[in-house]
Amino acid sequence: MVQLVLDGFDVRVFSTNLKKARAYFGEDVEYADGNVSNRESLKAAMRGCDYVYVNLKGGPTAKDYIRIEEDGSRNIYGAAVETGIKKLVQISEARADEAHEFFIAEKVKVAAEKALKTSGLTYVILKPTWFCESLPLMVRGNKATLVGSGKATFHFLAAADYAAIVSECFTTDKADHKSLVVFGPEPILLSDALRRFLLIAYPDVKVSRIPIWLAKWAAVLSTNRNMKALVNLMVFFNKHDDSRIAGDPADADALFGRSNTTLEEYARMYRKIVKGV
Repeated sequence: MVQLVLDGFDVRVFSTNLKKARAYFGEDVEYADGNVSNRESLKAAMRGCDYVYVNLKGGPTAKDYIRIEEDGSRNIYGAAVETGIKKLVQISEARADEAHEFFIAEKVKVAAEKALKTSGLTYVILKPTWFCESLPLMVRGNKATLVGSGKATFHFLAAADYAAIVSECFTTDKADHKSLVVFGPEPILLSDALRRFLLIAYPDVKVSRIPIWLAKWAAVLSTNRNMKALVNLMVFFNKHDDSRIAGDPADADALFGRSNTTLEEYARMYRKIVKGV
């Protein structure tokens, strides 16, 4: 959202939790209250807008994934058609393809993509790999937790680079009706990415490894649905990294250039924002 504001767009944020949204995005944008299950609230939020960017987070249960990311997306597309939206840009995920539909978090994204392609809207589907911003989420206090072997490889992408692509999608038609995998500059083992991030951002933090089998048992014994969903995600990504995707990031590179913020550059920016140094 910050990038869109900087690029001169008037932005309206649609959220089920306006208090949380205001705390996150500040007062430089408008706000609209509603729910993706309520098409009328979607239409009210879209009136007067030219473009829509969709970023939905489903889960933790399969029912919630379907309600939010699949059915909610269809409601958004319908409201966008009815209100005359000129273009819709949607975030998906690099592994959202038929080979990965066995996993609910990817299955609903595949269904949403199919619905968008037949909606009649002008669209762009962006399918980023892991964001650099996922690494700080592994840190709690003086310990960072790595679930699994850490041998999965991802081209970690800075959100700022991704945001620049989103903004450009609204000012040019070169990506219209395309589905684009978006990578960061280099392939990095998850364990190495966490180590390199910590070395700059949290040099005193130690890494604790949890084997997949132990994480699975903890999820089985836990009554916390969010924990179960998180473990399922980590189990999936330990086996399905950037070597197992159907799309070719070269297509996005040809249009926008390869995102070039390195992991070290991101870590230094993160340290400056969080620690002021």
